[in-house]
Amino acid sequence: MLFDLINGMAGSSPVLDDVMLFAAGPLIYLLFAAAGIVSLLAMRKQGRTTNVWMAGQVGAALLLGFLVNRVLRMMAFHERPFQTRTVNQLVQHEPGVSFPSNHATAAITVALVVGIFVSALWGWLLALPALLVAFSRVYVGVHWPSDIIMGGLVGIVATVLVWWAAKLLLRRRSGAEEIDDLADITAVLPRVPAAEETVVLPKVRS
Repeated sequence: MLFDLINGMAGSSPVLDDVMLFAAGPLIYLLFAAAGIVSLLAMRKQGRTTNVWMAGQVGAALLLGFLVNRVLRMMAFHERPFQTRTVNQLVQHEPGVSFPSNHATAAITVALVVGIFVSALWGWLLALPALLVAFSRVYVGVHWPSDIIMGGLVGIVATVLVWWAAKLLLRRRSGAEEIDDLADITAVLPRVPAAEETVVLPKVRS
């Protein structure tokens, strides 16, 4: 029913169709470009170690998301909508497994990693085109709503897991550095041998 509601709008408005065709195709590349520019501008104000650490987290989140998607697609939950029924298909697409949506995973992950690792404001701004990308894939008839929902969830979980793991590693690293610093500043005092002779002081009369 949800698919029929969204895909049923396709073909009713040439202007809306053009917007959704753009969102289902080129928009995701513009989303990546915008995220890259925002990240590069933020890196200019950070040190090299911080930049490498941030880039590693972004790459790890995207990689984890796509690996999870690949595993889920191997299970072949269902095919694309146009393979099983008549749809308003606005773009040509190869048949195959559509669960979950790689477009939804990539778009949501990019917006989320920018919001967490770079700028919360830009994360919210990029979330709007990311959601439009996800929505448009149903509109043009190449994904079920469940594909989009699961793809978004995979992106969110992958990003949060990478963020949590990074925080844990930093905490352990900071703890180890504190121990090393304490070891560096600890002074070992030599043991003073006990006096071999007892010195008796004369009593002073008041």
